[in-house]
Amino acid sequence: MTTDINTEWSQASDERMGGARKACKLTSYLLQYPDTAWREGLQGVRSAVQSFTDETMKRVILTFVDEAESVDSTIWQDRYVRTFDFDKKSNLYLTYALYGDERDRGPALIDLKRRYEAAGFYMELNELPDYLPMVLEFIAEAPSEDAYGVVSSCYKSLVTITDSVLGQNSPYSPLLKQVLKVIPKPAHVDEEVQDHTQAPQAVSTWMGRGSR
Repeated sequence: MTTDINTEWSQASDERMGGARKACKLTSYLLQYPDTAWREGLQGVRSAVQSFTDETMKRVILTFVDEAESVDSTIWQDRYVRTFDFDKKSNLYLTYALYGDERDRGPALIDLKRRYEAAGFYMELNELPDYLPMVLEFIAEAPSEDAYGVVSSCYKSLVTITDSVLGQNSPYSPLLKQVLKVIPKPAHVDEEVQDHTQAPQAVSTWMGRGSR
């Protein structure tokens, strides 16, 4: 059965939809490698999140920023590496969580790249299309149908990463958990995939058309 995504999403309030997109955009930034430039941008994140009406998301992001700013940069970088680089299940490259280095990963990467290009979203040449910060940026900015298509193809991997990171007691855990609460769970996702939302997330309560 085909879902009329644009019709359903148009029923959501602009405020609710805009908040979901902003959450994906800021989380995209926060999940990038915490180098000097990243640390300098945290004040911008702190300012941007003040407009959120979702108090839970605001609290999660502000708590994360507070903790990152209170820790030495080298220690925080070590936390980042330990969180995402030592286990394929917590790797930020979404297709790697499913396929590892197997040949099946190639078609999945090509499919994502084609989705980006079809939506007029062009990525940097030095980055793979399944890099989670890039995926979240696309979701934040792409037209609704294109964004939902990428969510559908990546959702199971995102759940796998979130579960792995939750098991590490990492400061990145709340960010990933909240992302799963603001994006819709695709109907095709297997029943055994753990639902991290407090209630079933309807597509109509998510986000409207992006800026691209």
